[in-house]
Amino acid sequence: MKNPMEVLRMKEQELLKVRTEIDALRIAARLLNDDTVTYAEPKQETRQVIEMP
Repeated sequence: MKNPMEVLRMKEQELLKVRTEIDALRIAARLLNDDTVTYAEPKQETRQVIEMP
């Protein structure tokens, strides 16, 4: 039988990974959908860089 606390810790890590991947996909979708972006004018807002595994 597995230790319940270890299983919980692993599930929390998996959840964090999935949330990070969802955030990255949302950013990518916005970039792909944004027709007003020009390469000469960077956006004013800053975003967190997400490193994918």
